[in-house]
Amino acid sequence: MKTIEIKTWEALLEEEDKLRAERWLFRGMHCSEWDLKTSLERACETHCKKDLSKAANVEYLLYREFRRRYQNYRSGIPDPVGIEWLSLMQHYGAPTRLLDFTYSFFISVYMAVEKSCERSCSHAIWAVRNKWVAKEGIELLKRAGKDVRYLDNEQNKEQWELQKDFFESLLNLKKPSSKGRIELSKKDPLCVFPLNAMRLNERSTIQQGVFLCPSNVTKSFEDNLKSLEGSHRKENLIKLVFPHKLQLEALERLHAMNINRAALFPGLEGFAASLAIYHPFAFD
Repeated sequence: MKTIEIKTWEALLEEEDKLRAERWLFRGMHCSEWDLKTSLERACETHCKKDLSKAANVEYLLYREFRRRYQNYRSGIPDPVGIEWLSLMQHYGAPTRLLDFTYSFFISVYMAVEKSCERSCSHAIWAVRNKWVAKEGIELLKRAGKDVRYLDNEQNKEQWELQKDFFESLLNLKKPSSKGRIELSKKDPLCVFPLNAMRLNERSTIQQGVFLCPSNVTKSFEDNLKSLEGSHRKENLIKLVFPHKLQLEALERLHAMNINRAALFPGLEGFAASLAIYHPFAFD
């Protein structure tokens, strides 16, 4: 991985221009010192004393409970299928193995700077080359004997959402054994691959969202990512780091592009939150 130090907004624009020629996935981080961690990983660190060996069981129980109670809170919409279950869990704040990324460089910059942080802490943008992570991730799944026909064939992308058995087998979302534990097999390699629901919600559409999904949740997201061939190469994985002093300028310039919380999080809640972050008429 290559780390690039950015000092000015103009330098940040130069990096965006270099990456524009090929599709990349971006994730903005408030603090450059933070690791890439899923919400499931963080939950296990909090409640399981950092024991990720229990993550598969925790994930299954949360997945099962969400599906059981979903109808109590949502009605009049199509039943979720396939990856839509985890996508909805992620959307509403439940711990999942999914890590949010976006196809938009500037949206990732906004996510990095929208909230205040310690002035001594710089911000970061993680950039992952989409073609590389998809190819290498699927290849590792193939080698492990995983069924990847619905991931590997563009013509079947619309069908795989309906394949419940395929989805649960791919992510190992199955009932624990009689021993009370989900036993991972050799078919659960370390790898990461891009994933998204076929039916996108409004927020995902606006934010140009995509998920990176680790195959083996008993290991950290970064361990899964590092297992991909070429993860150390700058043409595949880049980390842009820029100082906190650029925060206000970035918010102002992004606001001029209509990239703010009111636009990215539609509804009254998003608009109200945007007033606390930046509003040009309040601070003139």
